[in-house]
Amino acid sequence: MPTNFASVHACLEKAQAELTGTDAATQQLRETLGLLMDAALKAEYSAKPRSCEVIPFPQAGSPRPKQTSHHG
Repeated sequence: MPTNFASVHACLEKAQAELTGTDAATQQLRETLGLLMDAALKAEYSAKPRSCEVIPFPQAGSPRPKQTSHHG
């Protein structure tokens, strides 16, 4: 089961918002959570893409359906 990085980022963001103090320990924790959020974003966007099926578009030379009106 793949990791839900968006959920991880949201949880870290919420934890960072709870750190409202101005002391040095709180500031250090806020910075550390910021680094973890950056790492979560990097992991989310550098993850291998899932396999998918490519659906080809019709070729330009293929016959078009006959128009039945002048509106398109």
